[in-house]
Amino acid sequence: MARHAIGLNHVAIGVENVGNGKSMPLTEAQVQANAALVRYLATQFSITHVIGHHEADQMRGHPYYLEKDPSYRNTHNDPGPQFMKRVRALLADLPLSGPPASP
Repeated sequence: MARHAIGLNHVAIGVENVGNGKSMPLTEAQVQANAALVRYLATQFSITHVIGHHEADQMRGHPYYLEKDPSYRNTHNDPGPQFMKRVRALLADLPLSGPPASP
């Protein structure tokens, strides 16, 4: 188990992208590589969700979410909604969920 997404580390496979959105924006090659990696991992593991760091808190209340310290929150803002939208579009044929919709 690695520290990747608070509350989900015990069930997550973490994929880290290098970039910060401004001076080093994430690239289309990274979108393509993420989608290809998830597609491969889905052949090896029972993957049900694809969640970006910035979406981890939306999983609170989900059975996968393990709360150890309610005051410890995810503060990541990566990879961002546009990146995840592009990755999910490439995986649309797979039965993968995202986080629950925000209220």
